[in-house]
Amino acid sequence: MMTRRSMLLLVTLVMACSSPDNAGTTSTNAAPITTSTVPAATSTGPPVECPPPPYDLEFLPIGVGAVGLEVAEIEPDVWTSVPGIAATLLGRADGTVGIALIRGTLPPVDWPAEKGEVFIDGTRAAVGPHPDGTWVAGWYEAPGERCDLYTMVLYPPVSPDEVEQVIDGMNRVGG
Repeated sequence: MMTRRSMLLLVTLVMACSSPDNAGTTSTNAAPITTSTVPAATSTGPPVECPPPPYDLEFLPIGVGAVGLEVAEIEPDVWTSVPGIAATLLGRADGTVGIALIRGTLPPVDWPAEKGEVFIDGTRAAVGPHPDGTWVAGWYEAPGERCDLYTMVLYPPVSPDEVEQVIDGMNRVGG
């Protein structure tokens, strides 16, 4: 099992050639935009509408959370397009998504690169970079109901140190 520091060192070395350095970091307490989607009916049971993720992010990378997002105008991507979820979207000044904190789904694709293990609120999670430039964390909490599945996506530009600081600064604020 990799420690967080070992994983970040390994990933930093892998990403060094493909990721621009950020000049610094800062934190902010900007209010996120929260959305919920209702999935189409399936043959396995009624749709599940999950409440917003019960986390507050103490640390945000530079520029993330700077503006509110017009959720209806954001094109869903592989991370945010899974139906039946609730998503908290933190935007950048240019109107792009900086962080998506998603409840009700695990990452819809597997990590093609190395991933490490971290703990979020005492729960084991996997985190790693993807070729599209995102960093993704995925975890689930007992008892394993759909709303106990979580994905957090950090969109580029983001450094491995910022990923670690965001994860370390996650606080549970509800249930």
